[in-house]
Amino acid sequence: MQQQNLSAMCTQRYLSFLIAVLVMLMLSACGSRVAPVRFKVNSEPEGAYVLYQVQGTEIECAGKWVYLGNTPLQGMYQFDRKLLRNSDKISLRVMQQGYMDQTKEWTGASFYEESKGKGVIFWTPEMIPAGVR
Repeated sequence: MQQQNLSAMCTQRYLSFLIAVLVMLMLSACGSRVAPVRFKVNSEPEGAYVLYQVQGTEIECAGKWVYLGNTPLQGMYQFDRKLLRNSDKISLRVMQQGYMDQTKEWTGASFYEESKGKGVIFWTPEMIPAGVR
């Protein structure tokens, strides 16, 4: 009899724990303000600087270039979902001494959709030596 009560208590605690975890997961998914975006940026030759810029009328850091790292770059950046929705343009730029800068642009919505659909923002720009036409 005592063992049955102990077993019932363990089962009840386990179910309560599962319900609490499920509620927390549902609340965090609905209220998440962050959109994780994975990046993979390569260049030939390697070692180019990778930067991004967000432009929009309601964005306080609009127009400022932010350094992400050097190529080959693989990482994740946490974007504010509101920032993505309100951005007019998101740009990635690759820069390396002796080569022309390369830039790729998206709208905020298309940037988020590409990262969500493909699971990553992947870009391999062609590095063109400066002075070559």
